Amino acid sequence: MNQQHEFSTPSATNPPQQPSHHPGAGRVSGTFPLTDMPTWLALLLVALGVPRTVLADLDIVAPESGSLYYILALTPFAVWLGVALARRSRRPFMDFVIVGVLYGLSLVVIHQLLWGVGPSLGHNPPASAVEFADHFAGAWRDLALRAYTSGIAMAIGIGCGLITSLVALGANAWRSKRGYTQRIRR
Repeated sequence: MNQQHEFSTPSATNPPQQPSHHPGAGRVSGTFPLTDMPTWLALLLVALGVPRTVLADLDIVAPESGSLYYILALTPFAVWLGVALARRSRRPFMDFVIVGVLYGLSLVVIHQLLWGVGPSLGHNPPASAVEFADHFAGAWRDLALRAYTSGIAMAIGIGCGLITSLVALGANAWRSKRGYTQRIRR
C-alpha cells in the first residue's frame, strides 16, 4: 500500500505529464533537415507524386496513356513550381534538392514494394535496364535490374528537384532585388 502511494504522488524531480494543449500537437512540425521548408510541406510535395507512381506501376493508369496520366504526372510538379515561386526561403536551392531526393526515394520504395505485383516494373522493366542486367547472371541479374531502375528513379527525383531549385533560387533573387530597388526608391 505504501508503494502505491509513493508511485501515485508526483515528486519534484519527476513532475506529472500534462496533456499538450498546443494547437500543433501531434502534427509534423519544424523544418525538414537541411532545408528552410516545414516538414509537413516537404512531405506533402513528395506525397503528391505517389498516386501516379502507384497507379502506373500497377498498370491502372498506363504511362503516357491520356489526360488522367498527364494530370497525375504534371500536377505535382506544377505545385512544386508554384511553391518555389511563391514561398520565401533562406535556403531555396536546398529546399527543393531535398524534396527531389525524397521524391526519388519514394519512387524507389514504391517500385521495389510493387516489383512483383501484376504488370509492375518488375515484369516490365525499361529496355535499358534489361540490357544492363543482361551483363550479370543469376541473382546478380535481378540485383542489377533493381539497382538500375532505382538509379533511374533517383535521377528523376533529383533532376526534378534541381530544376525546381533553380526556379526557387531565381524567384528568391527576383524578390530580393525587387525589395532592394523599392527601398532605394523610397
